Amino acid sequence: MSISVRLTSDCKIQLPEYVIKKMNLSINDEIIVEVEDSKLILTKKEGSQADLFNGSHNEVWNSTDAEEYLKDEGNCSDNSGY
Repeated sequence: MSISVRLTSDCKIQLPEYVIKKMNLSINDEIIVEVEDSKLILTKKEGSQADLFNGSHNEVWNSTDAEEYLKDEGNCSDNSGY
């Protein structure tokens, strides 16, 4: 399906409601913009790389206070391993 939209004076386009629903877009979603030849390709960005690992190895860190861990690491007197 092709839908025509106009570029506004401040160089923005408004996506039609059909497109927003079809792509399951929400306010503040990031959209990847690519240009191939004379085509503009918009793709919904699916989470950050960090989000992909959110919760990974949670059992290792569940009893560790992140603030205390970082303070301890920052207070190492021998940083030769870094």
